[in-house]
Amino acid sequence: MSDQAGPSGAGGASGGATAGDQALAELLSGGGFAVYPLSWCPHLESMPSTTPEHVSVTAQCEECGDAEENWLCLCCHTIHCSRYKNSHCVAHSEANDHCLALSFSDLSAWCYGCDSYVDNELLYPVKNAAHKDKFGEEMLKPDYGDASQGAGPTFRMV
Repeated sequence: MSDQAGPSGAGGASGGATAGDQALAELLSGGGFAVYPLSWCPHLESMPSTTPEHVSVTAQCEECGDAEENWLCLCCHTIHCSRYKNSHCVAHSEANDHCLALSFSDLSAWCYGCDSYVDNELLYPVKNAAHKDKFGEEMLKPDYGDASQGAGPTFRMV
C-alpha cells in the first residue's frame, strides 16, 4: 500500500506539493484569530421579557432608510444601521443606554457596553426569529450548558 495521497490528496501522481497546497499552508501558518463571544454580560438583564414574534432582516434603518447592514436593538426592538453605514445603531445605544443589538448580516449579538459579542440562551428566541426570516427555517439550538459558569455553547441536533 502506498503512503502517497490519491487524486484528491496533496501529493497526487506528481508526488509534490501544488501551488494550492502551498497557499493553504501559508494561510494556516498566518497570524489569524478567533472571536469568542461572552457567554454572559450584565446588559442581558436589561432586555425586555418579550421577544418580537417576527423579525424582518430586510427592514430599513428607522432614521436613514438604509437596508444594507442593519441591527435590531434588543432593548426596544427598533432597527438602525451599522457603524459602517451611518452609525445610527451606535448613536441609539449611546443616547438610550441600550447596549445589546442583533446584526441582520450574521445574526450575531453585540454589546456596546461590554464592547464584545455575546452568545447566551436568552438571545436564542430573537436570533431564531431572525434566522427563520432570513433562511426560512428554525435555527439549530445550541446546548448552552451552564452559561453562568462561563461555559460556551455546544451544538447538538434536537
